[in-house]
Amino acid sequence: MKTDTEIPPSRGDEVENSGVTVIVVDPEIMGTAANIASGVFSSEYEIQGIPSDWKERARKAWEMYTEEPIVSNTINTWRTFAIGDQVKITADDEDVRTEAQALFNVLNLNRFIKDMILQLLVKGECIGYKRYGSNGETSKGEHNDIVRVVCINPTSVDFEFEGGEMIKAVQKPEAEGGSAGDEIDLPLDQLIHRKWNAPQFSPRGNSMVTPAFESIELLRDYRRAQRAIAKRWTTPLRFILVGGKYGDKVIMPTQKMISTIRDQINKMDLKSGLVVPFYVRAETYGTEGQVLNTEDKVKEVKEDIIVALGVAKSLVTGDGPNFATASIAFQKMVIMLKEIKQVAREILDWIFDDWMEMKGYSGKKIQYIFSDVDLTNEIDVKKLLIELYDRNLISKNTIQTKMDLIPDVEKSNQAKEGTLVDMSWDIKDIVSLVQMGVMSVQTAQEMLGLDGSKEMSRVQKQEKTDAEAMYATSSGDRLCDECAFFETDENLCQVSCEERRFDQMVCRQFVAAGEAVEQPE
Repeated sequence: MKTDTEIPPSRGDEVENSGVTVIVVDPEIMGTAANIASGVFSSEYEIQGIPSDWKERARKAWEMYTEEPIVSNTINTWRTFAIGDQVKITADDEDVRTEAQALFNVLNLNRFIKDMILQLLVKGECIGYKRYGSNGETSKGEHNDIVRVVCINPTSVDFEFEGGEMIKAVQKPEAEGGSAGDEIDLPLDQLIHRKWNAPQFSPRGNSMVTPAFESIELLRDYRRAQRAIAKRWTTPLRFILVGGKYGDKVIMPTQKMISTIRDQINKMDLKSGLVVPFYVRAETYGTEGQVLNTEDKVKEVKEDIIVALGVAKSLVTGDGPNFATASIAFQKMVIMLKEIKQVAREILDWIFDDWMEMKGYSGKKIQYIFSDVDLTNEIDVKKLLIELYDRNLISKNTIQTKMDLIPDVEKSNQAKEGTLVDMSWDIKDIVSLVQMGVMSVQTAQEMLGLDGSKEMSRVQKQEKTDAEAMYATSSGDRLCDECAFFETDENLCQVSCEERRFDQMVCRQFVAAGEAVEQPE
């Protein structure tokens, strides 16, 4: 009896051995079948993963931003909520504010900031470059102005690091089919590089679109399925039958008969009917039966994409576990908006701090006002801050800082406006303090925003100064005639502006000229 190894099997032969039937298949046949099976649907069902290379991720994120409306709308919403449609400049000095606003308009910084924030969110980082120039007379080789700022494509820039510090930045212009030009070295002192959602030790940032890659690919698969279903329903499979058995008669169509019927159907008006012989009939397939319902699936995938882009699910679906959880998610969005706005402030500081140093305005302060959309209940928050300030629980600097204002700039603006009354004090309280001798007239005038010295002559100013010097808090009975503020000719008190007699008791204690002033105990 031959063993299994002694039997030379042929392709696809059945071998009987010890009562067992063994089917032997040639490995070449298996390889051919595998090749056929692996390539049938490879293009449609290829697994779309997240690219490991940073540049490929950034390019893919930009592609999805430009092609997917749900991605572009979400990214634009983040950018609009954070910086609004316009950024305004104010400063503690009028000349600085005017020149800074002129620079803002010349450099078109409003468009520049929007482009930088867009690159930051979509590609994960933004790179800005400023070019210096001369505006006026300067010594040779020096510059005193910024003439242009450029938003650079992050995928075209390569960095070199040494010891965790950036030592070189090179731009490699990109173009379809190859390089678009020579490499350009970018001076680091004229460059700003900001990353999104990345630690300090990471050389490149992370795109906001990256967590939504898989959901977006799934959404595209559902769209392809919808298109296939639409084509199946709009282009059904139709058969035209010519001839057949009708009763005892069998009609065998000729090629000429088939061609004639075909030409008639092709030329027929689809809005009207076509008269054909009784042995011609049409059967249509493809418009019946159940099909895949993709509407619910697409809705779920869109929710996943928006959540992956940082938006709270409670805002998308309208539901949540409870109000507290939804409020926390909402607060998280507010913090993200503040982070985006902080990057915008850093970019503006990178421009204006350098500009003020060149112009000699180093001691001045500039404030940026964003026309953003505040998602918090702004009115309630401001009311709370004002109540805390009224109760002397927080300072004026604190309330201004909480409202994204710079105290020095606001103090300068208030001085320019010439506020008539300090609203933090009541006028009756100020008058009472003046009458009790706790506060001088000059201090009260300053608090009320009044400058009586402008309307006084030099002699009157000197008399008032002497009168203030004679002020004392010593006890004793004094008459108005002894008071330096009493006008004898008109019997008028300069403090209260009331008519008084010289023999009335003084409202405040003064000493006559030449007498020693008693110090209060």
